[in-house]
Formats: sequence, structure tokens, C-alpha cells
Amino acid sequence: MRSLCASLLLLLSGAASAGTGYDVRCEDAKCGFTTSIGIGGGRMFEEASGYCPKCAKCVSVTWKRDTKPKTAPVRFWDTIVGRVREIFRCKTCEGPFVKIEQIEEMKHCPKCGKESLKAKRTLMYD
Repeated sequence: MRSLCASLLLLLSGAASAGTGYDVRCEDAKCGFTTSIGIGGGRMFEEASGYCPKCAKCVSVTWKRDTKPKTAPVRFWDTIVGRVREIFRCKTCEGPFVKIEQIEEMKHCPKCGKESLKAKRTLMYD
């Protein structure tokens, strides 16, 4: 019984560090915005993902777990959600993007501005 509990704990802790891929689309038929995004890292790496307004797409930066990213994020207090958020640099354009911690944070479409985004889980990775 003890080994079963230990195995379950190991399995659950591995799942907690896994990342999830999503297809995201705007439900406004006139808008047509779609994108894909991965949130969370894996066992060997950490990942920060978000929407880069300059590139007009979802982007991410990754780094080995137990190390720091090449460029340290800027941290700020977000009064809307009531917690500290992080800003990273896009690998493509060096512009800023806010790290998305959970897919539920992606509500407003970056193209039309409406609260019309819907996400569908398409992938789990580790």
C-alpha cells in the first residue's frame, strides 16, 4: 500500500510540472483570430508563454529547470488580478509579453478586443 501511495504521488507530481498545449480561437465570426499556445514546462525545462503584440502571435521562452532564464523577467503587481505577474522578452522581436499562468487568463481577443476567446486542450507534454 505504501509503494502504491508513493507511485501515485510521483505520478501526480510529474503531471503537475507538465505543460499543456491549446488551440485558441475568437468566437466572433467576423474576427477570425486563431492561435496555439503552450502553458507550463516539462520535467527538464520551464516555459513562459504569452501574446506578443509586436509579432501579433503567441510566443514562448524556455530554459532548463533549476536555472534562470537568459533574460530575467520584469515583475509587477497587477491590480486587476491581484497578484504579481511577469514580463518576458520575445525571442523574435525582443518586445515584451506578459506570462500567462493559466489558459483561463486568455479571455480577450487581441485582434477584436472582445471577451470572446475559447480554448481547447490539444496536447499535454512533459
